[in-house]
Amino acid sequence: ILVHPKIIKNEELIIAGITGDGRKTCEVWEQFSKLYEKIGIKNKLSDNSYEVRIYDGDQCTCHVGVSVSDDDVDSAFTLMRLPASVYAAFEVYVASGYDSENDAMDEWLEANKEKYSQRRINGLPYVVEYYDERFDGNSEDSIVEIWIPIECAI
Repeated sequence: ILVHPKIIKNEELIIAGITGDGRKTCEVWEQFSKLYEKIGIKNKLSDNSYEVRIYDGDQCTCHVGVSVSDDDVDSAFTLMRLPASVYAAFEVYVASGYDSENDAMDEWLEANKEKYSQRRINGLPYVVEYYDERFDGNSEDSIVEIWIPIECAI
């Protein structure tokens, strides 16, 4: 699969949400949705949502939520700060499944290792799934962007 991501730059992201087991992503989203409906987040920047996946060997932790302007959120939510970063942004068509896309992204990183390395947070690799108006959980035409944080290789 030939993949050509967009290279994008984002300022620091503060994501208010819920953190949980990356193997139980659906449950984490459900917990977040219930809490969000009950309490709300007054300083959210948009209705777009994020899923941050942090990998530690075979373990995966995920944090789901929305971007906020500052730390002023109800204590029921957990805040995750992502530093300003450059990302390789891949469009993933949900109907095609994530696995083949994951392989393609890994191949892109490998093919471009002279130029870029994957940025880490607290020493661990991570990716950001970005859900905007192109995503509709009920539609096979849905698109999710997967952002891999990158930095210029030394």
